[in-house]
Amino acid sequence: MNIDIPIKRFKYSDTMTMLLDNFARIHQYDDRKDFRKFWDEFVIENHNAFECEVGLLESRGFTGDPYIAMYKSTRFYYRKLYINDSVTSNIKKIKTHRYSKFNNTLLSLIDTVIEKHISENITRVTDHECICDITPSSSYKTFYDNYENDITLHIGDYVRQMQSVGGEIVSSIISNKLKKTFKNRFYKIQEKLKYKL
Repeated sequence: MNIDIPIKRFKYSDTMTMLLDNFARIHQYDDRKDFRKFWDEFVIENHNAFECEVGLLESRGFTGDPYIAMYKSTRFYYRKLYINDSVTSNIKKIKTHRYSKFNNTLLSLIDTVIEKHISENITRVTDHECICDITPSSSYKTFYDNYENDITLHIGDYVRQMQSVGGEIVSSIISNKLKKTFKNRFYKIQEKLKYKL
């Protein structure tokens, strides 16, 4: 049986990822006009690779303009990785940062809730295909509404862990970290369920 879970994040092929990444690295400091001019030349030079990628994206359900999507990915994601990387390396020289994560009990609860939420929202289309039309955002809202007390308890543990290493404790940062953690785990579980069923 296939479960069709709408894809919210479309991944490029390895070949296209490498092309976009190389272009972004070379043109990371170009102004908007120059970046666009070089981009148009780049698309023409790599016409076959772009056409293959368009076919792959469309076969996986992408409905927008693939050329605009790849341009925006390169300009606003790949290029900024290099700009941010140079800033980050300078910051790391000034201050080392110890990574901290939520405890395993909270992560297990998140995984259980996500799997349950996906399985409760499956609609059978044919004998071999199902559709699950939920988003990470709606699933997170359900999780937060139903498990607020558990979340508060585990966030308290996280805050104590941060305090023990002298980390920054700002409620908005912790809230955003929890939301990001949930959405990343949702995406991974969604991918796992697609291939499992």
